[in-house]
Amino acid sequence: MLKCMAPKRAIAWIQSFELPQEEAQCIAECDVRGRSCVEQAFRMNVSVDGVKRRRRTAYKKMADGLRAEKRHTE
Repeated sequence: MLKCMAPKRAIAWIQSFELPQEEAQCIAECDVRGRSCVEQAFRMNVSVDGVKRRRRTAYKKMADGLRAEKRHTE
């Protein structure tokens, strides 16, 4: 879904979830800008597993937010 969005729009959408900065950064860099987890780990000075964990946590929070929004509008 993020890859088919314009980069600025995708980043704004990610920021709308008010994620911690590192989680939002991992999603933006890896899934919007196309960086590998290895590249992002090097840039953040963390392990590759750390980047993957942050992405996984961020996506869980985003999914929970979308579910809550859906329940609220029904």
